[in-house]
Amino acid sequence: MLAYVARRLLVAIPTILLLVIASFFLMHTAPGGPFTSERPLPPAVLANIEAQYGLDQPLWKQLWDYLYNVVVHLDFGPSFVQKDRSVNDIIANGFPISLTYGSLSFLAASVVGIALGIAAAIRHNTWLDYVAVSLGIAAQALPNFIMGPILILTFTLWLGILPGGGWNGGQWEYLIMPVIALSTSYMGNIARITRSSMLEILNSNFIRTARAKGLPTRAIIWRHAMKPTLLPVVSYLGPVFVYVLTGSVFVDLYFSTGGLGQSYVSSALTRDYAVLLGVTILYGALTVVVNLLTDLAYAWFDPKIRY
Repeated sequence: MLAYVARRLLVAIPTILLLVIASFFLMHTAPGGPFTSERPLPPAVLANIEAQYGLDQPLWKQLWDYLYNVVVHLDFGPSFVQKDRSVNDIIANGFPISLTYGSLSFLAASVVGIALGIAAAIRHNTWLDYVAVSLGIAAQALPNFIMGPILILTFTLWLGILPGGGWNGGQWEYLIMPVIALSTSYMGNIARITRSSMLEILNSNFIRTARAKGLPTRAIIWRHAMKPTLLPVVSYLGPVFVYVLTGSVFVDLYFSTGGLGQSYVSSALTRDYAVLLGVTILYGALTVVVNLLTDLAYAWFDPKIRY
């Protein structure tokens, strides 16, 4: 197992480097720049600004300096648009917010989705099964960029019981709507996968043998059926955690939470290369780490797997 982890980490390093290089060149090949506007700057002023940020250097030199600062010093450089702020400061301010309600959304989607899927499989072809399936389909039909405005219209404008935006230190009333908006669609997928997996396991030969021996239903479900049921769910939960964090872009815009997604969108509109690259590297590294943890969890759930 340790050899497998080491190999995955060795593969992750060039993967992230390729991601950074590809993103760097794609951003620089797009027309315009962070200092272009409807009213162009005088050539001398523009030349001084580009020299200050190193944009007057050849492209390969800019890439080399950027990779050196990131790899050696973990320094993503200054923001081109937000004055007197570095990319590290922007990430340090916004990422904890996105991580907070993103983790809560992931937890809510996992717990509710798995519970709905198990309940629907155990009570197959009953009213509980139909309700769980209907809720899962409805949740999948409402992605976060649709669920957000619906929640604001309902709970803020019509009922007036929840604030329509802001963060305020992460108080619970400011967390409810972002968590619901971000977790519903993934909850439906988790419920569907869990239900299908549980139904397949419950029709397996070893479950029939356990029932023939007179084991109670609760013991059959929790001792024998739960682990194999969760195998496909665990494979899906790893990418879901990354999707939840990247999907927070819409939630940040709708609810003005001040998370990292809002800075990511504004940097894309203003061509702030440094912020875009910093967030891209963060999400890329997070994806690699989460996928590794998912594989390790998969091996724990299925002891037959040997890396």
